Amino acid sequence: MTQPSLSQEENLFDFFHDAVENAIDSSGTMVSEDGVYYLSNLLVERGRSSEVPQPQTLVELRIQAQEQGGVAAVQSWRELGDRALYTSGFFRPSLQRKNVSLDYYLSMGAAAYDQLATVMRWTGSGGGFENIYEELAHQFDACSTILQRVRDQVRAHSHADILKLYE
Repeated sequence: MTQPSLSQEENLFDFFHDAVENAIDSSGTMVSEDGVYYLSNLLVERGRSSEVPQPQTLVELRIQAQEQGGVAAVQSWRELGDRALYTSGFFRPSLQRKNVSLDYYLSMGAAAYDQLATVMRWTGSGGGFENIYEELAHQFDACSTILQRVRDQVRAHSHADILKLYE
């Protein structure tokens, strides 16, 4: 299968959205359209650097989420889920060089999204997003694999093409 050429008119979201859809199609995994948009947006967001200091480890994020309440807990659970998903998918090969396993990232991320969906339901603050987080919790491993496939697609493009999109 040949890789499509990278259009310079695309924006980064469209690029990742197409890559996520291609990865889902090739894997045969069922992901909702909202899930596709979430995964695409996650890749775009993780391409930006954050100026807000975050805890370094997943367990620190989990402790922070458990100790906080309200909006701060929601943000911590989401960060934990997002970080675990992004790392276990897009940077899966790097986990072989770490002291924690892929299974650790998969279980921590799925539990974080499950807790996030629960908190949003209890507080009524989800606005429909609790369904997306519930889907991510139940399909965490499959979504991680989808991000790994996206990573493989991205690596097929030249670094110069990807940098032009970021610019």
